[in-house]
Amino acid sequence: MHRMVQTLVLCSIFTIIGLSSAHAAWVTNGVAVAPSLDPVPGAPQIVSDGSGGAIVVWQNSGGSDKDIYAQRVDANGAILWVADGIVICAAASDQMVPHLIADGSGGAIITWEDYRGGSHDIYAQRVNASGVVQWTTDGVAICLAANSQESSGIVSDGSGGAIITWEDYRGGNYDIYAQRVNASGAVQWTANGAAVCTATNSQSHPAISSDGSGGAVVTWQDYRSGSSNDIYAQRLNASGAVQWTANGVAICTVAYDQTSPEIASDGSGGAIITWQDYRSGGGNDIYAQRVNTSGAVQWTAGGVAICAADDDQAIPEITSDGSGGAIIAWEDYRSGSDNDIYAQLVNASGAVQWTADGVAVCAATDIQDNPALVSDGSGGAIITWQDYRGGSYPDIYAQEISVSGSAQWTADGDSVCTARYSQTFP
Repeated sequence: MHRMVQTLVLCSIFTIIGLSSAHAAWVTNGVAVAPSLDPVPGAPQIVSDGSGGAIVVWQNSGGSDKDIYAQRVDANGAILWVADGIVICAAASDQMVPHLIADGSGGAIITWEDYRGGSHDIYAQRVNASGVVQWTTDGVAICLAANSQESSGIVSDGSGGAIITWEDYRGGNYDIYAQRVNASGAVQWTANGAAVCTATNSQSHPAISSDGSGGAVVTWQDYRSGSSNDIYAQRLNASGAVQWTANGVAICTVAYDQTSPEIASDGSGGAIITWQDYRSGGGNDIYAQRVNTSGAVQWTAGGVAICAADDDQAIPEITSDGSGGAIIAWEDYRSGSDNDIYAQLVNASGAVQWTADGVAVCAATDIQDNPALVSDGSGGAIITWQDYRGGSYPDIYAQEISVSGSAQWTADGDSVCTARYSQTFP
């Protein structure tokens, strides 16, 4: 029986000022971060190392359970740590779905869901620039409360530590909790986390951004109404005390479901939140809202329409534009035949800046999905996605969109990796 072995591959794309095309900075189809791991690595996440390189973390099913590994690569694509990566956690049972942030010193803080205790808990570990773990072997416990803790998110606390949020089933319904861990690996708030929202029914899918003052703004989808999901948010200060209305301020409570929120800092202590929205009853659209440092929404009640084109728009992702606004990218089914990638810039006042319903980042044949994006440092963004234009297996493509909404690279994106078989989850 033929068995396909997957490898974790890292690619670099950069632009040269004055040129319209993008250029692969490293070897064609990318540098193998974990070339020998078998079977399949998955759930990769990446963060800058502050020196032009990156730290990558992933889960690896290397045996009877999943473990967490990491690797650092420099600006030239050279692997800096041990072959196939360092072990972040190899405790009993499964460790999976890692996330990470830079620690400000060339290393990273990594969090994950951990099943060593018989249900999902939240753990974290710090790794330095040399690839040496800094805290307790196999990580420090962020939350060991009863039942499951899942869907964690992480943001820097601005002091070498991190704030971690998750959905928590200790009360019999999913609620939202958070914890701060300092640079030495000591938790700073209430044992097993500070309650962000414990309203009736379920709160889930949290996302987190820094408030710029050692605290964080957390958003989530919320079923407290008992009839549909809405979007709520809460700010916690550096001591873990909630700053807004108990159980959060309403970001959007219009009819039908609002789900899958994502968040970016507005640079002024508040945040811009985006979500997929079924208010039309005919398919999901993309909306956004800004909330200030005091918890007051700043734009139209119910949010600004980022895209209300025909059919479905889904899975929004967001990054700051550096000027108080944000760039949002999403999967878009307006063609009626397959998903494409679109994007829109919304300014600090809530006015969309590009073509109504967004600019086409990629409208190539077949399916484009799973977008991710990052600021390009000049008011635009670099957007990447998985792309089926080449046939049955997805490849990875990317495009830079300028502050004016113009594509800077090849139409429909430059290929990042078109190697044999599947390349997924950029």
